[in-house]
Amino acid sequence: MRVRNLMLYVVILTMMVFFVGCSTASKEVSKESASSNTASNEPSEAVSAYPEKPVTVIVGFSAGGGTDTAARMLFQYAEKYFGQKFAIVNKPGASGEIAWTELAMSDPDGYTIGFINPPTFLSHPIQRSGCQYELEDFSIIANIVSDPAIIAVNAQSDMNSLDDYFAAAANGDITVGYSGPGSSESLMLRQLEDFTGKSVNKIPFDGSAPSVVALLGGHVDSVCMNVSEAINYVEEGNIKIIGVASKKRVSDFPDVATFDEQKYPIFNIALRGVAGPKGMDSDMLAKIEDSIYKASQDPEFLKKAEEISLPIDYLDASDYKDLLVEMTETLKVEFEKGEW
Repeated sequence: MRVRNLMLYVVILTMMVFFVGCSTASKEVSKESASSNTASNEPSEAVSAYPEKPVTVIVGFSAGGGTDTAARMLFQYAEKYFGQKFAIVNKPGASGEIAWTELAMSDPDGYTIGFINPPTFLSHPIQRSGCQYELEDFSIIANIVSDPAIIAVNAQSDMNSLDDYFAAAANGDITVGYSGPGSSESLMLRQLEDFTGKSVNKIPFDGSAPSVVALLGGHVDSVCMNVSEAINYVEEGNIKIIGVASKKRVSDFPDVATFDEQKYPIFNIALRGVAGPKGMDSDMLAKIEDSIYKASQDPEFLKKAEEISLPIDYLDASDYKDLLVEMTETLKVEFEKGEW
């Protein structure tokens, strides 16, 4: 009888262990399943709900400037297709480096993006050992503006081409107003000097407006600036452009030959585009890019851009990133020759 009871006890104990083990395993499986479901559902739910609040757009230059004006106008129209506001926040200083450093270090949650201005945006980490960002620290979204560099002279000048310009430079008599060392204009002037073997006397100014004032006052012989900055001065009859550093002639000045057409194979274009911090969700990036693309095609936006001479040139994320990588490699080669 005792043996029978003992055997019954062993059987019951064994069954208890078996069921407890099964229950524990079942609970562990359930936990894993729940965890797996949570991991897979949360991102998609967050993305599908995005955007739930306004997105901050960091602009590295002062309010009222060319970059700020372009950003405010673009995102005013992008809001129509995005479903939330874009809030422009100006963070000027160090030629954009302060803003781009903050953008690179921002949370990639989809609620902070910024305007970037190549080639300056790309040249900082190449030229400055203390720069705290590089191209790989960003999620590239789209380009909006391509603004070629030009050389312009007083409308009354006898110079009408780059040949005239560098013929005069042979005597060391040419002065040019530009944005100072380290700028894209500085790089272009050095490339022209290297190509021709002739030097110009470079006079730095804080932007194009004061350099044009100096030109009209007879204090410099020429200015180096961008197409959009020159249009009003040309239309007013104050200056004339003797060359455009673009791949093809610009629509605003169809009669002005490019540098390349004049046998000076130098290209220099200032870009203005949009990027976010590295690690942003691809679907969030796609929603922002889509709103920017639709804004860039909006007839009302295009009309206003034409009114303020804003040269719209939309590039999607892939094409824009490829161009930035190509520009970076070119800048690295130029930097090996020395700072510009």
